[in-house]
Amino acid sequence: MTKQERINLIYKTNIKTAVLQSLLTFPMVFCLVGLIQSDSWNGWYVAGVLVCLLLLGGIFFKANRVETELTEREDAKIIIARRNGFVFALFVVFILSFALTLNLGWMFAWILAVAVGVLYGGYRLIRKQDERLTDIDPEHPMLREIRLDNVRD
Repeated sequence: MTKQERINLIYKTNIKTAVLQSLLTFPMVFCLVGLIQSDSWNGWYVAGVLVCLLLLGGIFFKANRVETELTEREDAKIIIARRNGFVFALFVVFILSFALTLNLGWMFAWILAVAVGVLYGGYRLIRKQDERLTDIDPEHPMLREIRLDNVRD
């Protein structure tokens, strides 16, 4: 499979999963706002956030499986899985740190500053993994190449 065909397939899969991710975002935001506004850690809101994150993780896992099936090399599959896992982990860290900062008050903005630092470090790590992936499988697209202006049908 050529690089262009892979970009097209991965992008189409991402569009399909974006609908499910959008539908899960609304209840997660509701639970996060409820968690932030409550005086104590309400178990229902915490459970709602955890369920939404679990379902979002399942969606990321399914998209990851589609992408890893496009290559035959085992070491490339490991790098793809690790890269996509980091993307999801960075999403979770940012959401939870933002909620925690709002819940504890802006005096604890260092939590958000640490999260931004982790996001930057994760971004650099993902870029490095993309470069390793290109060395192993030149036909597999980098994460930044999977976007609409690169799709050709």
